[in-house]
Amino acid sequence: MRTEKLLPLIGLLLVAPFRTVEARPVQSEVQLWYTVSAQGGIGEHFLYYLEAQPRFSKDDGRAILRSAGGVRLLQDMSLWLGQAWIPLWVWDGDPALRQGESRLFQQYLYTPKLGSVRGTLRARFEQRFLAGTTEVSLRARVMLRGAQPVAAEGRLSLIAWDEVFYHLNSVAGGPSAGFDMNRAFVGVGWKYGDHASLEVGYLNVFTRRPTAQSDQLIHTLAVSMPFNFM
Repeated sequence: MRTEKLLPLIGLLLVAPFRTVEARPVQSEVQLWYTVSAQGGIGEHFLYYLEAQPRFSKDDGRAILRSAGGVRLLQDMSLWLGQAWIPLWVWDGDPALRQGESRLFQQYLYTPKLGSVRGTLRARFEQRFLAGTTEVSLRARVMLRGAQPVAAEGRLSLIAWDEVFYHLNSVAGGPSAGFDMNRAFVGVGWKYGDHASLEVGYLNVFTRRPTAQSDQLIHTLAVSMPFNFM
């Protein structure tokens, strides 16, 4: 299927979940997310990915420590298998450090060049091991991203992406099946080295919380430092 025919279908899949989300009260807060990541090749066909992402709010903080190995199908297409550990800190809690979540995930990654725009399609299937339950929560997430060089011989780019999360099952004392969250980002990227970049922007995170009195809207300052050796 040609890319120009595939993109409208993907867009429809991203928008469709919101048609079933009922309007509810929304609780807003501000957070800071900081990401450092590195990816590269191992030989001709294999890939690696490492990530550390601390997140800070007024009440708590958490970090996503993620690693994955991949195999290259084509120059711009790959399959991945990875894991993540997510510890949680509560500033005024006792104990302050608590077990948050562990994950396994499988991922499809496609990074086509669409004219001057570098596109990204990422589809990820997660198995989440949550504190307080022995059941496994299953979640699918799809991200579309575009980066458009605008100045400084292509080193300065405008970046926008959107990612939809969807729970595939219900877990007692945990997530319910259905739409989970949407993340939308807009910002700028600066390539300051052959393999190093800095991305800064606004990230809007809307989360459905069916067991709470309100849903959640996070206004996030997102700072990323990706190192790409591919």
